[in-house]
Amino acid sequence: MKRTFLLFVSACFTVVGAAQPGLFPLSRSMEAPYAARLHHFKTEAHTSFRPYLKADLAGTKDADSLRDAAILPALDRWAGATGSHFRGTPLLDAIGGISAGEGTSPTYRTGLGFWTEYDPHPAVSLHVDGMAWNERFPEFVDTLVRHTQVSPGEGYAYGTGPSFTHYDWNAYVSWTTGRYFNITLGRGRNFIGEGYRSLMLSDNAYSYPYLRITTTAWKVRYTNLYTLMADIRQSDGDPNSFRKKATAIHYLDCDILKRVNVGLFEAIVWQDDERGYPRGYDFNYWNPILFYRPVEYQLGSPDNALLGFAMNIKVQRNTLFYSQLVFDEFLLREVRAGDGWYANKQAFQLGVMAYNAFRRPGLDIRMEFNYVRPFTYSHEDTRQNYAHFNEPLAHPYGANCQEALAIIEQRTGRWSFREHFSFAVLGTDTGGYNLGNDIFASPDDRPPRDAEGRRQNYGYYLGGPTPVQLIYNEVRAGYAVLARAGLSLEASYIFRSRTPDEGDGYISHTVMLGLVCRFHDRYLDQDARSRPR
Repeated sequence: MKRTFLLFVSACFTVVGAAQPGLFPLSRSMEAPYAARLHHFKTEAHTSFRPYLKADLAGTKDADSLRDAAILPALDRWAGATGSHFRGTPLLDAIGGISAGEGTSPTYRTGLGFWTEYDPHPAVSLHVDGMAWNERFPEFVDTLVRHTQVSPGEGYAYGTGPSFTHYDWNAYVSWTTGRYFNITLGRGRNFIGEGYRSLMLSDNAYSYPYLRITTTAWKVRYTNLYTLMADIRQSDGDPNSFRKKATAIHYLDCDILKRVNVGLFEAIVWQDDERGYPRGYDFNYWNPILFYRPVEYQLGSPDNALLGFAMNIKVQRNTLFYSQLVFDEFLLREVRAGDGWYANKQAFQLGVMAYNAFRRPGLDIRMEFNYVRPFTYSHEDTRQNYAHFNEPLAHPYGANCQEALAIIEQRTGRWSFREHFSFAVLGTDTGGYNLGNDIFASPDDRPPRDAEGRRQNYGYYLGGPTPVQLIYNEVRAGYAVLARAGLSLEASYIFRSRTPDEGDGYISHTVMLGLVCRFHDRYLDQDARSRPR
């Protein structure tokens, strides 16, 4: 028995020399050369939790397809640094243009930073990256930034306009303990799912401290993610005034068939200060086993819990159908009744991604539909909503929305061409009440149904009571200057139309040209949907 135990421990912690430690940048632009191979029907890589483990990418055929740059070959080779313990490059944004909406104004984004990695051991990787920006946003983004006080995914926006300063930094130490475990402690963002959007956990919000434990065995991967987050309302950007909150997230995905993968998701959100008592990171939620709901019931806990399910099916060689279903609250009787019960808080996603579509190398096509019912991701204690740093942790539109999108991208050598179109219907709140749109407001702020002040429980349907139609279309062309830093010379055009059923509509046009850093993803297809705070 003792010998068996020692063999088990040795297997768990033996370093696999061929495995590359660390995480790949959370950037679809940088993942693009690997994506088709990762999702090929003969590949067994786990792709539902990003950022990817570098060991997963290294296991794919022709994984590193990035050639030396024609413009900056020395920097590109240093960033690749095959066999080296030390890598890194500068990060740079220098882009300008014109935004025309209610008026015409210049827009620009200037940023400077760096990324670097060091591998002190074949099983350990250290990473740091950071950037600071001064930016004058396009008009529709400026409205969002003034509303939330945050640059999308990039931190608190300091200033009063027309330009704002903001910064972001990420770091981690990642330890690959053999074939089965990876432990990463750091600061950054994570993403669950195969879609452009995620209804479970997206990288829409600002970076946060986290501990991520990834366990892989046979056809199963189990990821535990423990995070510390912040509610920054009424803080005026002072970190000492940020209110602490935390999440514990589990995601289990399993290849039940050669082409079929299923996933189980669970998240708990709680705030640090309960009636003046600092809870810290609740010991009960360190439990690494699904599901937390029985623990919640045992504790009589008021914390916010979400459950979810995913299914991904590979068809043909490089086509993936994917789906997500999330339950914030659920009562089957009320769902069947169809009366718009406020606590029927669910969301679902359906999508398809075709790599090398129509047998054309480098042509990727995505089509996706997202549906989020009113009040989803909100909570009676607004500090426990599913959000961080004034930004939703799932879909950037929050709740009470549906969206259809299509993305077509062609990559040829270092050139890339992209068309991104989305159409969304969003609900709006009226009369100072919460009608399911604002995840930063309590569901208890629903309108009264009688003179005694009891709240209206029914009649909450998607898009109600006054829907807004939102069209976003972005066309861009780019040339990769320094691929391993996500640096491209790009030209882009954004058309955006916002048309409410009541009131005046708004149309804007934005043209930009310059050097763009896509080391991390950034989402401009958003809308200011909560009350200003």
